[in-house]
Amino acid sequence: MKNADKILSEMKFQKIGSFYIKNKNFIIDYDQKYASLEQMIYVHTIDDEILRVGSSKNKFKSRMKSWERDVSKSLKGEKSSTPLWEGKIWNTILKNKIGVLYGRQGTMIETPCGKINSYLTEESFMIGKFQPKMNRSKHR
Repeated sequence: MKNADKILSEMKFQKIGSFYIKNKNFIIDYDQKYASLEQMIYVHTIDDEILRVGSSKNKFKSRMKSWERDVSKSLKGEKSSTPLWEGKIWNTILKNKIGVLYGRQGTMIETPCGKINSYLTEESFMIGKFQPKMNRSKHR
């Protein structure tokens, strides 16, 4: 699905960084003001298409470091939580391209139990709605 920038802007996402492959390393550059935020939703896009929706319970910087490490290992043929086949797909779709990373914290909702962050619900909704090709699971 193209039109990612328009759709994500309407959902209050901000462009927060970029991602690319250099020398078999998956690199994510992002605005450091997001580094310590928790309970975030992030979206990988390439050519204005939503490719992957994810979330981070803990600090965003920790999640992005894990992404870099795991995808980089897969690109090099090493064992990681990113399957080799997925690393090959990332390598293909990022060939001579730079992706755009969007993000925001989950929406806070007042419930009878108290105020909660809906980041996991929003992530699940978006995965179901957009069916991004780089999400291994199409539901949570």
